Amino acid sequence: MSGDKVKDLVKIFNNNIDLALFYITWIKNGLNASKAYKELHPTVSDVSSYELGSRMLRKVDKNTIMEAYGLDQQVYFKQLREGLDASKWNDFTGEREADHKTRQAYHDKLGKLLGIETDHPTVQMNFVKVLQDERKEFEL
Repeated sequence: MSGDKVKDLVKIFNNNIDLALFYITWIKNGLNASKAYKELHPTVSDVSSYELGSRMLRKVDKNTIMEAYGLDQQVYFKQLREGLDASKWNDFTGEREADHKTRQAYHDKLGKLLGIETDHPTVQMNFVKVLQDERKEFEL
């Protein structure tokens, strides 16, 4: 790697040389944070390298990690589209049919992205009205 490329890489990591070295070693070790940390710190135990490697990886910007895996928004939305169109073979008819079980997870994800669905249902109750009714009933 040329000197200019190293400088550019260190800039990506806010001039944190240790983090840049960890990132390069992480890629070299097949995206294994534990092995990368152990290579940079050979005297550390395997258990410690697992924990410390994970901590180092958390410091790396998510977009940089996604780039290492070849993931971006285009890949994400392509997979989302394919999931929404999921189908399976019907064992009885031998024809393709919609795979509703698989599609459900993709519909949920799309609904969350569009702001139509949430993880937790919104429940609204008017407790003041309930309390007023209870007070009337028991004459409190």
